Amino acid sequence: NTATTFTRAAEEQLIDTTRSFHIGARGTVTVPGVFDHTRKQGYQLIDGDTLNARGIADVLAELHDQVAGRPVYLCFDMDFFDPSCAPGVCTPTFGGASAREGLTLISGLRELNIVAVDVNTVSPPHDVGGMTAFLAATVMLYGLALVADPTR
Repeated sequence: NTATTFTRAAEEQLIDTTRSFHIGARGTVTVPGVFDHTRKQGYQLIDGDTLNARGIADVLAELHDQVAGRPVYLCFDMDFFDPSCAPGVCTPTFGGASAREGLTLISGLRELNIVAVDVNTVSPPHDVGGMTAFLAATVMLYGLALVADPTR
């Protein structure tokens, strides 16, 4: 099941869910309460529609307010992106971010204390021409640049 690791981490109190964000979640949003489990765990959830309505800059401002000065682990699911730019993912769902929007979001984390990063949900058998693999590598490059940033 997708995101089970986050459920277990919350249950075992391994992370502070009140300062942990899930950004851009999409799915069967026509079903009421589809994200209730995430919220009950205490996670801050900004679903894809809310991200789109508020804008990346506003969401980044909230992130900076909530986690500035704290160690941040960036776990990036490639199904954040729209399948038009990342078709080879585990849960392709239309209405996701463009490559530019996703990379802008990551770049906006620059002043935070990013201590580690992972990129997941890539499904090579479903990729088209290596599009997802190339974008995932770019996401990781941006993430590693945040970890190595000497100005933070």
